Amino acid sequence: MDDYKKVYSKQNLVRAWKWINSNPSAQYKNYFRDSYTAYAISVEENIGDLYNRLKNNKYIPNKPSKVLLPKTICTTRLYTLLTIEDQIVYQAFINVIAENYSQKAKHRYNKTVFGNLYSGKRSIWFYRKWDLVYANFNRALKSTYNNGYEYIASFDLTACYDSIDHKVLGIFLKKYGLDKEFIDKLLILLNRWSTNHSIYKSHGIPQGPMSSGILSEVILSYFDESYEKLNKSDEVKYFRYVDDIKLMARDKLSLKRMLARLDYNCKQIGLFPQSSKIEIHKIIDIKNEIKNISSLGDELSKLSIKGNYKLIEKNLIRLCKNGKVNNLTEFKMYLFNAKANAKLSNKLLDVLENNPQLFESISNYFKSYTTKISDKIVDRLITEFEKPEIYQIVNAHLIDAISNNLSNQNNQKLMKFVLTRWKERRKRKLNPTYRNTLLSYLFKNNLIKYKGIKQILINENDWWVKKTIIKYIDLDFIGEPSYIELNKILLTDECVDISLAAVFEIIKNNCNISPPYSEINYIGQKALKFVGIINRSASRPSLIGNLLDSICDKKLPCTDWKKIFGKDHDLAENKIVRTQAYVQNDMSAFVNITDVFNDFLLSKLFVHDTTLGGYKLGNIGGSLNKGTRLEKQYPELFLLCKEIHNKRLECDLSHSITKSTNKQTRPIEYKYIYKARKSLYEGYKNIIEKW
Repeated sequence: MDDYKKVYSKQNLVRAWKWINSNPSAQYKNYFRDSYTAYAISVEENIGDLYNRLKNNKYIPNKPSKVLLPKTICTTRLYTLLTIEDQIVYQAFINVIAENYSQKAKHRYNKTVFGNLYSGKRSIWFYRKWDLVYANFNRALKSTYNNGYEYIASFDLTACYDSIDHKVLGIFLKKYGLDKEFIDKLLILLNRWSTNHSIYKSHGIPQGPMSSGILSEVILSYFDESYEKLNKSDEVKYFRYVDDIKLMARDKLSLKRMLARLDYNCKQIGLFPQSSKIEIHKIIDIKNEIKNISSLGDELSKLSIKGNYKLIEKNLIRLCKNGKVNNLTEFKMYLFNAKANAKLSNKLLDVLENNPQLFESISNYFKSYTTKISDKIVDRLITEFEKPEIYQIVNAHLIDAISNNLSNQNNQKLMKFVLTRWKERRKRKLNPTYRNTLLSYLFKNNLIKYKGIKQILINENDWWVKKTIIKYIDLDFIGEPSYIELNKILLTDECVDISLAAVFEIIKNNCNISPPYSEINYIGQKALKFVGIINRSASRPSLIGNLLDSICDKKLPCTDWKKIFGKDHDLAENKIVRTQAYVQNDMSAFVNITDVFNDFLLSKLFVHDTTLGGYKLGNIGGSLNKGTRLEKQYPELFLLCKEIHNKRLECDLSHSITKSTNKQTRPIEYKYIYKARKSLYEGYKNIIEKW
């Protein structure tokens, strides 16, 4: 079976759905728990529909939502939020890769490689349990030390996920037996979801989805293989946990040689070592070299420290002198068991200034307040909120954490700040998570009425915010008719996640939807039909309109593309799906396939408008002469078709030389899209308005 066929097999899609639900990362799943629930309402029908779109090359990836997470002070990690369908498709591709890769790499599992170990098709988990694997990693280090390897070196990579080059990844996937169609389709998706999408670079894989772990393993296997080839004598021991590489030897010189080789390997595949973290030293105490995850929990249990809040607070204060944390793992463990109070809260806010990566742990601490938070702490928090935001997500989590534990007076203070920030949202360029938090607070406090909520839902351009905020709207506050109308706005959204979020709220609140139903997202229709709210669901709408909007980067007038193309609609749709894919990364192919689409379009126009004369499909150039009826009656469409057709003649995918100039043809540069978009928009608008 072709590799791409394996991707969209129903068995593989069901497995992908199962595995994204079993993702052990609560941090990522928390963004989607409501979406998973909504998708599950009619999951078999949804998977079936996804299968058909993938099989017929009509699946369109969504633009991801991005979240900036602080790592250390003044550095961030870009988190990629994918829609449910995109998560399933991504996982489905990775399932195929994992099967191929693991066959060639599993001899290293729990010997030299310890992270992201594939569990196999029959497992309920995609990866083997990380804590057991990490314990094996630590045991390997300890055993090696006991065998006389007293010197150790660490080799960490800088921004591994962000740095992965898509072309390099393609080469490695080919090496592991994946075919060209599979690789090309995956790279198109990665380019859409890339962490560096905004600056148009073919680098990066999404951080957040667990699927990305296998792609990093495919790349990092280069180091594993290099070690196996070079170290036949075992003078250096090599261990890798994801991108954290440990080297052990009996002398420093051996380590230096291997480190130099790893540095060279990095440069070969476009990765970057963290120079500041590379160092060699002799091990004094092996226990201090390894991070044993379970030992601290055992220690807490043995000391019966849980519930001993004074001792927990004492240890926390010991660990965070001068706002710095000596042992992050130990600190988090104590913080999880702490009782909230004003003294400790002040200390933790000092810690947060220097350790923004602890924002989730500290926010959860503030959620644990059993009494109202003191005036001084609230005043300090609001003072921090009012400063120019370095990490918006930190403020978002803290606002959410404290909002339910405030006195009336302090709630008024927070309300004033939130209203001000919301009014300034465009000027301050607030990210999705921050906008979502502010909206949830405003909705919970009934500070925005029906008309305001309606405008927000219409104008919000981030799918994740849209699908999330609907659950905060109070049905009793705005009344059922208004509530249903607001949900209808979301039900009609082309994004499946948004529509299904509205479906779930409709079901939860036992609301009825009045006809017409035709404008509701057809996946949403299927879910509503499944639960008996509507009697029948429509067929899948044409993708052409939405895709042309995306290609033109501007919304075109609506039209019935199925009516325009008739029995040839699916063929035309296929062309425009490919056009959308190529606009991301291959302008030469984009121009060629757009020319083919325009040929189809003109053939239908000439049948519809008989005043234009005759048209021969496949001979678009013959209809693009000056002075024709096409030019007179459809001038913008004529200019578009002529421009694209002439540009195609300059492309090395079409001809070896340009006939008009006798010059050698070249690949079309990507910047051409910026010029083309105006012609594309005006040309397609011209035919839509006159059809």
